[in-house]
Amino acid sequence: MKLHTLYSDYIRIRFSLPLEPAHRNMMMAFGQYEDDSAALFFADHPDETFSGWISELRPKDPYYGSKPDWKPVLAEKYEQLNVYDEMILYYLLFTINSTLSVNVYNTYSAMNDFMKNYSFLQLSHLHDISRLDDGEKQRLRDFFFFFYLYAHPVNDETLHACSFHAQHLIHTKTGIHLKDYFAAYYDHYSSHRNKYGEQIVISAKEIHACKHLTLELLQVLEGRSNRLGLPLEKGLEPVIHLINDVDNMLKLYADDPAALFQIMRDLLAGSNMHTTIETNDNGEPNNSLINALHEDSLEKPVSYRDHCFTLLLQNYVSYVLFFDFEEIRSVVHAFQDTPEECSFILSKMFTDTIFLQRMLRQQQIDLAQYPEVTRFFDEDARQWYL
Repeated sequence: MKLHTLYSDYIRIRFSLPLEPAHRNMMMAFGQYEDDSAALFFADHPDETFSGWISELRPKDPYYGSKPDWKPVLAEKYEQLNVYDEMILYYLLFTINSTLSVNVYNTYSAMNDFMKNYSFLQLSHLHDISRLDDGEKQRLRDFFFFFYLYAHPVNDETLHACSFHAQHLIHTKTGIHLKDYFAAYYDHYSSHRNKYGEQIVISAKEIHACKHLTLELLQVLEGRSNRLGLPLEKGLEPVIHLINDVDNMLKLYADDPAALFQIMRDLLAGSNMHTTIETNDNGEPNNSLINALHEDSLEKPVSYRDHCFTLLLQNYVSYVLFFDFEEIRSVVHAFQDTPEECSFILSKMFTDTIFLQRMLRQQQIDLAQYPEVTRFFDEDARQWYL
């Protein structure tokens, strides 16, 4: 499987963009459900998905019932592994394999879907960013990997089960490298497929293809892959180039911050999210109208343009505010003459994800020290932070 091709297809399916000509012979392709969620289906087994077929092999829950009296499937290869570790590794495998699935059912799931896939995209970019030093990259890598898992969502044990050893993820308790475990997992079921005939529908060749795709996804998380990128779309080239090249965005911001803010303003002007919002006598935005706009936007499918706008804002959060929150004042300065835009942009930065919420907590930043920022918060942002 070629992950970069699949990732481009994932974005195109997610935002209803035209798919490129199907000139490739793949064992898996995207399909959509009636609720607009999507998954990778097997061409020869159209009822089975890449993320779902292993559910029939889910280990017995060692926390349910009496004390477990069985061994992990791979116990002979990994003697240090117990049934509790096996369950965690299964959850990790399922989480990784569902990266290219689209699961958006409500506002909560939409936020999780965005945070997980945003973090996945950024983990593919970090190793190429020359304007960050190794320490800064490591801080962001830990931050993004946390949210990649947290937004799946996974339980607390799985959330804290892994750590980075150089550019490899290991199961911290056992020291097992995830790439080795997942390869052995697929090899086992491929070699013993007949033993699991009632549970495994796909062929050994398809299991082998799953193995390679899982390991490609893992390489992204570990920073060992070529960076992923959004497909270009007419009229969005400037913002997509900035999203696909974080160094370019950081250079633009360092050299000419007004130019970056102008790109944000231009995107908002042509977005489904934009409207004219009245201000009160003090020149502040009318929060009731802003809130109505926000609620209305939740009912509409997110366009590719709007997605790119959100990505650019969160890149500003992740690569600028993460290291210097004082720069938030630059946003206010750039947009304060258009209060409705200022309110909308700031509120989106703070409420589209919980990235800033975690940053403020980790860095012990008191928003009360930034009244020029909070005065532009819409009702949702006020409820979250004030």
